[in-house]
Amino acid sequence: DGNEGQKENAACALGNMIEVASGTHEGVVEAGGVAVLSSLAQEASASDDCKLAAAIALVYLASTCPDLTADDTCLSLLLSRLDQPEENGWRRDSINALLALATSSSACAEQWHRVGGVAALQALARATAEEGVERQAERCDEALVSLGVRRVPPSLKFW
Repeated sequence: DGNEGQKENAACALGNMIEVASGTHEGVVEAGGVAVLSSLAQEASASDDCKLAAAIALVYLASTCPDLTADDTCLSLLLSRLDQPEENGWRRDSINALLALATSSSACAEQWHRVGGVAALQALARATAEEGVERQAERCDEALVSLGVRRVPPSLKFW
C-alpha cells in the first residue's frame, strides 16, 4: 500500500532501473515486480502518472525478457500517449518504451495489430518525418519492419 506519490515514485524508480541497469530485469522478475507493476498499471485509484510509469516499466521489462509479454492494457496506455502533447517527458518515455518493445524479440505482431499499435506507429512515423525528426522516423520504420510491416521505399512515401 502507500499514498499516490509513493506508488508513482516506486513505479518510476523501477522503470528507471529496468531501463538503464542491465541485470536488474531478472531481480525485478524474481522479486515479484511484474505483479506489482501490473497491479499499479491497472489500479483504478492510481493516478494517471502512476499507471503510465508502471506501464513504461512493464514494457521495458518485456522488451528485455523474451519470456514476458506486455499486456494489452500497458500497450494501449502507452499508445494513448502518442496523441497527447508532451508533458513532463511522458510522451517521449512512452515512445521510447514502445519502440524498444517493437524491435525486441518479445514483440507480438498480432497483439500490436489488435491494440492499434501498428497504425499508431505508422502515424507517428509520418508525423515525425513531417516534423523533420529523421532519427525517430527511422526508429519507427525499424519497429514496423520488426512487426512484419513492409517498409515503404522513400520514393513512395507521401510525407
